[in-house]
Amino acid sequence: MKQQCIAATGTYLRGLLVLLITLMASVGKTPLEFNSADWQLICNGFWAALVPVLLRALSKQDAHYGRSAEKN
Repeated sequence: MKQQCIAATGTYLRGLLVLLITLMASVGKTPLEFNSADWQLICNGFWAALVPVLLRALSKQDAHYGRSAEKN
């Protein structure tokens, strides 16, 4: 179970990093210049990065940390 949590956390952090970099690039400003709408867009990235992790965790075909993964 611990290995599955580590794998899920790694997937979330990678997805979050890519998503946040993409969102910041699309805004076109530095974080010091963001207004409240820009910060709301960035904050939405936190839950949006969770979607792939949930999809993999619920998948029965994912042997890494999905529902079919071995129980330790």
